[in-house]
Amino acid sequence: MARAGIVVAVTGGIVACVFAWREVRVTRTTMMAQQAADSRRSGEKLHAERVQHVRLLQVLQSRNGELRSKLNTSRAEAARLSQETAQLRGDKAALQVQLSEQLAAEAEVLALPRRISGRRDAADIWDGDAAPTVIELQALANPPVLPGEQRQHA
Repeated sequence: MARAGIVVAVTGGIVACVFAWREVRVTRTTMMAQQAADSRRSGEKLHAERVQHVRLLQVLQSRNGELRSKLNTSRAEAARLSQETAQLRGDKAALQVQLSEQLAAEAEVLALPRRISGRRDAADIWDGDAAPTVIELQALANPPVLPGEQRQHA
């Protein structure tokens, strides 16, 4: 009976080991299939992301090309405008010189009236070549009072 018990125990152990190994094999196969599926999904996601990045790079490169062409156009326009500005400045300087020469040729030199110190009377003011100024007329209307001639008020 002891031998039969040992045989049953050994047979039970072998059967348990076979089932355990079978379970390990099934679990390993399942895990490997899941890992392969995860790897495939990860690869697909990575591929989709790379395709999106390639499209983004193409858009950025085309935009960069457009901006470069606009920059070259703007630089050419700036150079043209700079040349035109320099030409206009030269024309302005030439016109100023021509205008100053023409004004110098046509200029009429007038003598400025001189201020005469001292008292003047009406005969002195009207004797000159020109008519008296407003200030001179005002001086005639209100002659200055010398200190000895000041009137005292009551």
